[in-house]
Amino acid sequence: VAGGPNSLWGFRTHGVGPREQRHTSTGLPHAKTPCDSLGGEVLATTSLSLSAPMPGRQFEKLGARAHAFASAGALHSLGGLTGTAAAEGLPPPSPGAAFVAGLRSCIGVGLAFPTPLGRLEVNLTQVLRRMPGDSVVRNGLQVGISPPAA
Repeated sequence: VAGGPNSLWGFRTHGVGPREQRHTSTGLPHAKTPCDSLGGEVLATTSLSLSAPMPGRQFEKLGARAHAFASAGALHSLGGLTGTAAAEGLPPPSPGAAFVAGLRSCIGVGLAFPTPLGRLEVNLTQVLRRMPGDSVVRNGLQVGISPPAA
C-alpha cells in the first residue's frame, strides 16, 4: 500500500500507483466515475522525520511530540516500468529511469500523541511532486494512526 501516514505522507491510503477507470453498471468505463487503485509489484518509500517533545506540562503529560518530515516514494506495475513506450513503438526507457520519473514527494509538520491503539498523528502536509490520478489529502490536513512498535 502506498500513501498514508505510514508510507507516504500527504497522499491518501491507496492514493499512489497504477489506476483504472471504474466501470459502471453497464460494464463500460465512464469519465465521471472514480478510478480504482490497482496496486503494483515495485514499491519504494523513504522518509525522514525529526521530532522533539512539546514544551509545557500538559503536553508532557500527554507525551506529545512535534515533528517535521519529508517523504518520497513510488508504486509501479512491472509493465508500467517497461511496457508503455515499447507498446507505442518507442524505445523503452530503462526501468530505473521510469521509476525515478514516477517518484512522489511531500514535506510537512505535525503533532504526534501516544495512545493505546498506537501513535496518533495530526499533520499539515505539502505535496511537492505528484502524478496525474494521485489522490492527495484534502487541504493538506492528514490524521492517521500507526500501530504500536513491537
